Amino acid sequence: MANNFATTNWISMKVLWFLKNSCEIASMFNNGWQEDFEKGFPVGSSIQIPLPQSWLVTSGLAYQEQGINNMMTTLTIDQTKGIHFGWDQLERMLKLNRSEKEIEEKFLRPAGAQLAQQVDSDAANWAATWTNNVVGTLGTDSTTIDFALAADQTLFTLACPAEGTRHLCMTPSLMRSYVKNNVTQFNPAPEISRMFRKGVMGTAAGFEWYRSNSLVSHTCGTAPTGGVTVVGAGQSGAALTVTGSAGQTINPGDKFSIAAVNAVNPRTRIRTSLGLKQFVYAGGAPWVLTGGNDVIPISPAIFGPGSQYQNVDALPANAAAFTFWPGTTTPSGLTGTISLAMSPYAFSIAYGKYENPEAVERAEQAVDPDTGARIAFVRAWDQYNYKMTNRYDMAYGFGNNYPELCIAIAGA
Repeated sequence: MANNFATTNWISMKVLWFLKNSCEIASMFNNGWQEDFEKGFPVGSSIQIPLPQSWLVTSGLAYQEQGINNMMTTLTIDQTKGIHFGWDQLERMLKLNRSEKEIEEKFLRPAGAQLAQQVDSDAANWAATWTNNVVGTLGTDSTTIDFALAADQTLFTLACPAEGTRHLCMTPSLMRSYVKNNVTQFNPAPEISRMFRKGVMGTAAGFEWYRSNSLVSHTCGTAPTGGVTVVGAGQSGAALTVTGSAGQTINPGDKFSIAAVNAVNPRTRIRTSLGLKQFVYAGGAPWVLTGGNDVIPISPAIFGPGSQYQNVDALPANAAAFTFWPGTTTPSGLTGTISLAMSPYAFSIAYGKYENPEAVERAEQAVDPDTGARIAFVRAWDQYNYKMTNRYDMAYGFGNNYPELCIAIAGA
């Protein structure tokens, strides 16, 4: 059996190759901070990513100093996933596959694909939970291109940089609903034939279109039924004091707007055509309203007029009402899968590096130079059970750069 693994790092490299080429959503996250986790000393599980300073333009010759704000976001490696298996000596003698091809097809390819699916599912859940902007209708798939155009409008209006490819990751049902109703609308011809061949549209409305099984389902909390309003005028920052009916819930990832709080362009600071600014409940667990005053975390933080980071035209008024899942008439308790229109500036991803143990039969790691993705493989002898154990392991995590530059597309 050992001769089948004679090539250095053959096992981990093969699994990594299958993982890299199976990732869809995770490959669209920014990996520009991977090297910070690969220093020759431990850096901890998190790094702080600095965000660019924003400035106000002054008028006149007088010196008008502005504060320097060290705005940061955090990238944390907190996901540890693996696939572990083994065989005893009787199984090795009588049943174990012998050829390299059999090992690749029966063990390595499935391991890589399954690990890729896990990374992708976790990335999709992160994006769906943290992005605050939404188009579409929860529980219903769109049949027109307007959802994509609306997503593109939102990114442009929020000054999303033009550099980098934008991806539209759709559920199979949304892709089917759209393609079957709009197949004749697209040029050039190769894109039309691509729809027939693969069920994938290709490039349109400023995005490269994909379909993915990794996209996650979301159920809206029941808070829309009882209503939620702001308590106290003029609040700003990453938390809001609100009130609503006791026992009603706000779920992680629930999007909402606030009456008379409109979005502004981050450069001009002028009210935009998007209308009301959209936010997302940023808690890690469902919030159960008490019927009194509740202080809930939100994203993005509210910055009002006069701030270098202004993102709304006015701070919330007292008793301003929430509208959950704008675009959905009665979202309370509704469930739908969230497609994603992503720019490469929205989220970041990084992979951790394990130490190779020495007192084992084999220990190796493979790393992809383009994405930083890393797989560790360890084979060790279990003398108590007369068994050879094998394990693939990886660690990774996500961070929010500009989550408003990803658009959640609510659907069925």
